[in-house]
Amino acid sequence: MRSRVYLSALLLSPCAGLAQCSVEDFTVTASCAFDGPEATVVLEGGQPPYQLLFTGSNGNWVMRQSEFNGAFVTDMGDFINNVLTPPVDLVVTDADGCTASASASFPQHALCVPEVWFDRACDATTSSLLWTGTFYHAGSGNLTGGLPDPCNSASFQYTISNSTSGTTISTGALTANWTLLPNGFWRFNAPLPHGAYYVLIHPTGNPVGCTNGAVTYCYRSKGAITDPSAEGCGQQFQLRLLLGGALPNPGLTMRDSLRVKGLVPISEPYTALGYTYVGTPAGQTIAPALLTTTGSGAIVDWVVVELRDATSPSTIVHSMPALVRRDGRVMGLNGSTTLRAPLGPELYHVAVRHRTHLGVMTATSHWTNLNPLVAGGALLLDIRSGQTATFGTNAQQPNGANFCLWPGDTNFDGQVKYAGSANDRDPILNAVGGTVPTDLVSNVYSPLDVNLDGTIKYTGTNNDRDIILQSIGGTVPTSTRTQQLP
Repeated sequence: MRSRVYLSALLLSPCAGLAQCSVEDFTVTASCAFDGPEATVVLEGGQPPYQLLFTGSNGNWVMRQSEFNGAFVTDMGDFINNVLTPPVDLVVTDADGCTASASASFPQHALCVPEVWFDRACDATTSSLLWTGTFYHAGSGNLTGGLPDPCNSASFQYTISNSTSGTTISTGALTANWTLLPNGFWRFNAPLPHGAYYVLIHPTGNPVGCTNGAVTYCYRSKGAITDPSAEGCGQQFQLRLLLGGALPNPGLTMRDSLRVKGLVPISEPYTALGYTYVGTPAGQTIAPALLTTTGSGAIVDWVVVELRDATSPSTIVHSMPALVRRDGRVMGLNGSTTLRAPLGPELYHVAVRHRTHLGVMTATSHWTNLNPLVAGGALLLDIRSGQTATFGTNAQQPNGANFCLWPGDTNFDGQVKYAGSANDRDPILNAVGGTVPTDLVSNVYSPLDVNLDGTIKYTGTNNDRDIILQSIGGTVPTSTRTQQLP
């Protein structure tokens, strides 16, 4: 694709006693063989060196210099870093300040690079190759990301090759060898060994590029590299929540009284409560130094995080102990707020449980990793804000404009009950003695401490009994509230 503009002796600022500076020829060559348009400029007259200013219609510009008159070939930036959309104006200034100008048009280029990456489980030596179904549009001007089909192709083709040897691993029709997942991602059907590969996805019959109207689409391969490290495997995501019992007032910052009083245990407490982990050994511990952090990142308590099957959400495929901070961020035992489960790339429901609160689960299944090639690619599930829908009816307690887990499940049976058999209120009374309700038990880490302040209290200010009554509605003591987990 070539655009030629011929301007004869175009002098804007003549200089006395010198030949006029002119642009005799301005030709732009732009094709998919280059990463940017190339300009051929024929300069005559004036005094070298010449300064050449190329300015695109989008306002981007590139400056170049020619030491001699005559033909000068140069790039005008590239399709990635400094996009010049056509038409491009050229202003030439010689050493004495004389100027001449010209303009040229050429098809606008969009460099289409597939967003591909590997995802792998931590117990496998192979990886699943994924594609988002979109391209990164370098130099696309006003074009946006998406699945371009500018050449009216009925389908897309792919080629996977070894990035070291260049050997083709597989090639063919996308629809024949890739599977479209429910979240819109495509997965290559055959797992690949750990390594580095180049992946090219392009319209059928157009492996390099094609032109549609005023835009030329250029297709490039994308490198996909498997991270063989222990940190590069599994599903990674972030989670934020609020424990209703630990909120002194409606808001987003929980109390960390248990940590301040030195009551948060080093070992996870849920095995002792009868919980059986899936895929994680019991008795996991944390470094004591994690409990020295203060402020919004201070630890409030232990929680359990579960990943559940997408189609059968009652099936737990992996569960792990974690910690929740005052700001609601759930933290792994290594101190990172990015949680990792050693699972393969699939859709999962995410559930969280606490020893004195009713558990909650996402209403829909999620692809946790999303695209790890994008900054912040790990999915953030913020169940405080209501932006992440939760399973069931009234699964969380309203907290102003936010939501929190229902408090008051002192026996960890998935139900908050104020009266009747196996209720959550009577164990609190029994703990303080059973006869004098104003007594209390201090400095204790117990599921009877509903508000997580380190004290079991039946009556008076900040007692644990009233929270149970409030969770069931506050007026009918025989009412109950059931955990919304399948």
